[in-house]
Amino acid sequence: MRNNASRDEYVPQHSSRYETKGTPSRGLADARIRVTKIAAIGMLTLAIIILGVTAKTYASERMAHSDASTVQTQNEKVSKSKASADLKTRLSKADFNDIPSGDTVQTFSLVDNKTPTLEDESLALLQDALSRAQELGDVGVVFYDLSSGKGVTYNPDVEVYGASSYKALYALYICESLVETGQVSLDDSLGTYGGYNMGWQTVRDLIDAAVVNSDNDSFIALRAAFDRVGYEDWIASLGIDYDTALDPMSDFPTYCPRTSAKLWREMSEYLSRDSEMSQWLSGLLASTTRSFIRDGIADDHALVRNKAGWISEAGCNATCDAGLIYVDGDIYIMSIMTSMPWSDRSSELVTVIAKTFFDTRAALA
Repeated sequence: MRNNASRDEYVPQHSSRYETKGTPSRGLADARIRVTKIAAIGMLTLAIIILGVTAKTYASERMAHSDASTVQTQNEKVSKSKASADLKTRLSKADFNDIPSGDTVQTFSLVDNKTPTLEDESLALLQDALSRAQELGDVGVVFYDLSSGKGVTYNPDVEVYGASSYKALYALYICESLVETGQVSLDDSLGTYGGYNMGWQTVRDLIDAAVVNSDNDSFIALRAAFDRVGYEDWIASLGIDYDTALDPMSDFPTYCPRTSAKLWREMSEYLSRDSEMSQWLSGLLASTTRSFIRDGIADDHALVRNKAGWISEAGCNATCDAGLIYVDGDIYIMSIMTSMPWSDRSSELVTVIAKTFFDTRAALA
């Protein structure tokens, strides 16, 4: 709606055509009547115009709201989900060391001794999905409810070439450790850092391209610029054993689902801040062009923020995906890492694994 100052634009400006004629008294009386009528007409016109402007503005606001990006709508859904879940269980960084190891399907609880139990049918489906994938490569999975601390896992320490799945986690490092602290602005040009020729693209554009479209050049440019600004310290602060489970000096590191789960837990904490930067990153993660998890669960009520990785190349085969799933007021973290060479078949198998693990969530409440 317009403010009072702008309403002045619509006050009728009476011109010489309204000047009175005739005897002074009668003319004055007639003039007063005419002026009164004109004023009434003017006020009515003003009211109509104001109502029209108000209606138009309201309609525009409704149109803008209805046409807002999917990302904004998803952010609102996540905020409601977070408010409901309220991150009831604040798992420490060390808790994830208690996730059981081994190449059998196991359930666990990181906060009490009440380990969930899976029905035989669910267990059989999990084992079948994992067995089919293992015909093509190693497989490791961690899936747990961030609110209850309960989860399901399989081979969480298998080390797999993470490929592009790590791009979101490196973006987390930049946003959380550098942008939020004021050391870096998203609008800075990377051409100004360390003498590297980055094409003078902004940090914002490079993160966007790396996370949403999985652009390799953008990701490598980010690493070249920011690895030396505190990256190793950030990794160590999260309790990550980067000598064995994560090589911080490799652009595309080899790591395991347990490490992935720790890092995505940090991601969930960061996104829950509701800062401008965290919500911007949240929107990118909801807009990734490829998500085996999203395809697998195919739930209209679920919101997935993820980053997948895929490659078919000797020595570094991978079909991976990891991220956050918001549904029914709960937040789940899922990490699926496999050394299957990327193909339509491996993509299908990872989506099936995502679905079968997601379908166990009722037992994790």
